[in-house]
Amino acid sequence: MYMTELLNKFIDKIKNKEIDLYNEFGLQFELALYLRSLEDLKDYKIELERPINHFEINKSTKIPKKEIDICIYNQSSFKIAIEIKFSTNGQVPVQLFEFCKDICFLEQLVSEKFEKGYALVIVKSDNFYKSKTNTEGLYSIFRGQNKKPLNGVIECPTGVNKGQQITISNAYNIVWKELIGDYKYYLIEVKKPFGPKQLIRH
Repeated sequence: MYMTELLNKFIDKIKNKEIDLYNEFGLQFELALYLRSLEDLKDYKIELERPINHFEINKSTKIPKKEIDICIYNQSSFKIAIEIKFSTNGQVPVQLFEFCKDICFLEQLVSEKFEKGYALVIVKSDNFYKSKTNTEGLYSIFRGQNKKPLNGVIECPTGVNKGQQITISNAYNIVWKELIGDYKYYLIEVKKPFGPKQLIRH
């Protein structure tokens, strides 16, 4: 199954104005409907916000989330997890940290029970990807032409979770692509971690 290809076809539907962008849950719902309509996935369950304990993954403080945005699985061992973020403006550093947490979460899932993970992020404000006065820390991963890979220990710089840390085992390059109007997106396939399992620290 070529999930990256299927997700890119969904993105094409957005580009062709077959699907409207209005909020994050709407995007999740539209993607789930699209996946359920595919003949290739007719023998798979496609569910929203499925708790991780359904897959016998313990709810540990080491795991950044407790529910999966979209999961695809069948009666055998095949499982795919998809995390989605849709951000228009505001709380940019907090949102960037949330993007990183999704990668950490997906790495944890594929190190446990899942075969593949995907992170789809859609943004509208150029504060997420344009080089501005602040290009250090989290911004150096998401902004400008010479971005650093997303890897290693990432710390939340502000907000209620200020100081919280996560660890990304593999290295991921954030490549922003044109979507529609002022929207940009990136899609990342998350692979099994090469290093030790990720930790989340408070």
